[in-house]
Amino acid sequence: MTPFLVIGGPTASGKSALAIKLAQDFDGEIINADSVAMYRRFDIGTAKPSLVDRKLVAHHLIDILDAEEELDASRYGDLALAKITELQSMGKLPIVVGGSGLYLRALMRQKFHDLPHSPTLRSELSALSNDELFKRLQIVDPERALKIHQNDHFRLARALEIFTLTGKTMAELTEAPSKESQQDAIIITIDPDRKILHQRIASRTEKMLEEGLVEEVKQILASGVPPTAKPFSTIGYKQVLAFLQGHLEAGQLHEQILFATRQLAKRQCTWFHKISSDIRLQNENLSSENLITLSKKLLRK
Repeated sequence: MTPFLVIGGPTASGKSALAIKLAQDFDGEIINADSVAMYRRFDIGTAKPSLVDRKLVAHHLIDILDAEEELDASRYGDLALAKITELQSMGKLPIVVGGSGLYLRALMRQKFHDLPHSPTLRSELSALSNDELFKRLQIVDPERALKIHQNDHFRLARALEIFTLTGKTMAELTEAPSKESQQDAIIITIDPDRKILHQRIASRTEKMLEEGLVEEVKQILASGVPPTAKPFSTIGYKQVLAFLQGHLEAGQLHEQILFATRQLAKRQCTWFHKISSDIRLQNENLSSENLITLSKKLLRK
């Protein structure tokens, strides 16, 4: 059976460009592992592959959700694995690309999503306000609180339910997958020098704003999508929404997106450092040519 390839790493590290090149050279197709890229119309802020790129190489699990739909990690794992199996049966190389550790854990069949439930506790938490849930979560699991929108009542309550029942934070319950759990996956992680990564993030942020991220958000809102929709709680969209609602000055928008993206990249780097990769591309190996050469050597083995 053809193995599948996982290309992981922080945002703006060059994952998509590498995946497209390898897909062309090894008869592969790309499976998205970026949760926001699954939403239709949320294009600029996700750096979603262009239509030209999608014509060059088939992409899957992109534009599969409307703004008010949700897809949890467990369901993503099922969808991605089904697509991997389908491509393998066709003799294609499945290439999973993304920086979402949550979704990649699900794909690797980690059991973090099989966490305990308590209908009684859930009912008690559901009666609390968003503000009260958020304040409580900040105390017991501040890292998780940073990742959930303050208006997302369900996820706030679920996070508190999990902590109350287990006594552990989400980070403690979701350890990165071991090599033994990765089955027939070939893992490539891109690990840029912090200075290089920050430069790439800055360039991407400028490009998104120049390409019309603010106008994209205006159009989505004008179409009737509520500001409480899940994609609006993600980096880029969250800051633009705050700007349009008068909570941010125009001069603050760029810096706020930049800061939040750097914080995200830091968390992603921490997670990918824990993974036992088949190849880790760092510093001097991060030119486009070296990325492709090293990856090809690995695949040919």
